[in-house]
Amino acid sequence: MGGRPVMLGAYPATQCPVRTHHAFDPNITLVPAEQPPAIQEAIDAGLAFEQALFDDIASSHPDRFCLVDQDAGRRAAVQQTLDAMDAGVPVILRGVLPDDVDGHRVGRPDLLVRHGDDLPATYLPGEVKLHRFLEGKASNTRNTYSVTIAPASDPQARRTLDHARPRVGRLENDALQLVHYTRMLESMGRHPGPEHREAFLVSGDDWAGTWQLDDVHGTWIRLDEPAFETYSRSESTKKRTALERYDHEFGFRVAIAENAAAGKPAIVVPIYSSECDGCPMYAGCEPTFAADPTTSFETWRPRVREWLALRTLGITTVEQLAAVELTPEWVERYLAEIEGKQGWRKRLGRTIEKARLAVAGHTLAFRAPDSVRAPRADVEIDLDMENDTAGRVFLWGARLRRGDTVAFHAFVDWHELTLDDERAIAERLADWLVEQRDSAAAAGESIMVFHHGDVERQRLRLILGPSAIKHIGIPFFDTHQWAEKSLVATRGLGLKPLAGELGFEWRDDDPGGRNCQLWVDEARATSDAEQRAELQQRVLDYNEDDTAATAWIRDHTADLVSLTELEGA
Repeated sequence: MGGRPVMLGAYPATQCPVRTHHAFDPNITLVPAEQPPAIQEAIDAGLAFEQALFDDIASSHPDRFCLVDQDAGRRAAVQQTLDAMDAGVPVILRGVLPDDVDGHRVGRPDLLVRHGDDLPATYLPGEVKLHRFLEGKASNTRNTYSVTIAPASDPQARRTLDHARPRVGRLENDALQLVHYTRMLESMGRHPGPEHREAFLVSGDDWAGTWQLDDVHGTWIRLDEPAFETYSRSESTKKRTALERYDHEFGFRVAIAENAAAGKPAIVVPIYSSECDGCPMYAGCEPTFAADPTTSFETWRPRVREWLALRTLGITTVEQLAAVELTPEWVERYLAEIEGKQGWRKRLGRTIEKARLAVAGHTLAFRAPDSVRAPRADVEIDLDMENDTAGRVFLWGARLRRGDTVAFHAFVDWHELTLDDERAIAERLADWLVEQRDSAAAAGESIMVFHHGDVERQRLRLILGPSAIKHIGIPFFDTHQWAEKSLVATRGLGLKPLAGELGFEWRDDDPGGRNCQLWVDEARATSDAEQRAELQQRVLDYNEDDTAATAWIRDHTADLVSLTELEGA
């Protein structure tokens, strides 16, 4: 192929390969769609987090940082980055690396962290992500859990954080992006070598509340440790390193791009996944999804490898999927084609159920005639919490229903919260719940607290201690967990899809937890009292609607028929 080679950034290796084809196929004219509001807001929040961080550390430690001016143009930004490397600057922010033409790579790492004191200076890559990267995990006699962290203002000041590990769902994509920059540094002779295959990830973890650290920190992650279970036709599954995963995925994307740029037929076909929901190139794949059994299934879709296995076995329509019988012979052929065997039966079983539901012409039903209905009580309290962008719970909303009387109670503090503030709000809620418990007991009434998802119960325990629920003395019931066991739904069983499917409507035109956080940020930042009051009321209305939606689910599922009854009708 003549001309300049295809060049790819750091994201294609972590994204659907069909996106790469669309980007380079001269026969496809796509007008990229706008990002869904929630995704765009998350992107904007991430950029704002990075900007505030860089402004702080670069101004506080000007001797250690060089902030590259990307507005000066790409060529000038590359030269600034190279000049900073030649000068041995400890940390380079927003560097732009020279194109790696032989490797087909372009890249703009958020950070370049100097390694050692040798000259010419060598560097390790870093990225800034707003998402939470770490989770608590207690070490035991079999496994020790710890990570190496450092302040974002001084990445070289490493220390060990015990009883913590990277979140499984976050590590792979972050690590693969960092490998991309590692390969670029290697190609230009600015990497310290194969014995130092590591990178620095600054994350939006609750460093103060969860880890008792004053400053924003990052985690040093190894790129050469086998950490990712992948499909292997010869070994079923095999653990591979981030370097191995990246080299395979990136090499595949380069082949796709070169094939597409030459105008040849695509070597990849669209497979519907959760990534499709926010993909700006979805329109290019939409025609293909007409025969995809999982197109309308917003949860419990097969994994990509599992869906490829279904196609290999001739399952290409909803009707075919609904008719699948899991005979030993069929299962043996299916298992030979998939990776990550754990949980396959539940995923496949739920997908088949939803196909049966779709074929029956419905979107929601009980799994079986004897499926458990949601419990009821004389006094019902529907509980929902809201946390701000710092992760602090600033609002607990409680909808109290006793007979035909309904009242909404908000336990809220609108200011920037400390740990003590967050605890004080939760204590007010707990005291009120105890009052309702005692009142119900005095009247001989039953009482229950309902919440959709376990986050409310988890956060109460985290804030007030592990015995908080026991002290309150009221049974807590998770309607989401109940729905997972009892219902079949093509749209999903989260609060908004499930309540919406049952006819509930939120008052806000754009309801969502992320939006709620942004409204709180705006309310705290504005000096306009009227605007502040409007934003605060918007938050309260949204939270109240969430509690009402939780009750709505109980009120409107009791009369649903079962999947078995639909198929027999």
